[in-house]
Amino acid sequence: MNPRVQDLSDQLVAKWTSPKGVKLMAAGAGLVGGLLTRGPLSPAAAGELLGWPADEVLERFRAMDFDLETGAGGDIVGAGVSLDQERPYAMELQGQRVTGWCVMDVLMFPVVFKEEASRVTGRCVTTGTPISLTVTPDGVRGLTPATAALTLAPATGADTREVFCDRVNFYATPELAEAAAAADPDLAVCSVDEGWAIGKRLADLF
Repeated sequence: MNPRVQDLSDQLVAKWTSPKGVKLMAAGAGLVGGLLTRGPLSPAAAGELLGWPADEVLERFRAMDFDLETGAGGDIVGAGVSLDQERPYAMELQGQRVTGWCVMDVLMFPVVFKEEASRVTGRCVTTGTPISLTVTPDGVRGLTPATAALTLAPATGADTREVFCDRVNFYATPELAEAAAAADPDLAVCSVDEGWAIGKRLADLF
């Protein structure tokens, strides 16, 4: 793991082990569990799960730089794990096909939920090339194409989806990922195996 990737990995761990990060992780985990068992959550249902007033749920997450994903009717449909099937990165959790906000989500959450084999699919953000793999508790297998790589971004400064998720993507080759990093110097390029290892570090915090 090159120094830049290691540094961003360490920054992610520091973010999620900070007092705000610990609070956010606990609340986010509660919502993810609710989404998987109950489907879309009204603010009232989310507030009941978290012990928060319904009218404060979205704002409390927003204050922690984590803008929840809502559907057309105002129900919460995403908190890292998303029920929006149109998102490009998908995984299997608890017998369901769900999506993630970014590549790190689909590498991390199967480990969080101790999935023996979660089929993950995505696409190269530059070429649209389909990318598939299986995430296990011990690593990834069956990566297609075998040359796939991903970008990693800092996770601080604004809403998590804006500063991190929208920039953590699959690429069909390291060269395509390097081109993205050249256009955005905040990014680092890592292999999918390295991405899984970072996801494992984060999963172990849950």
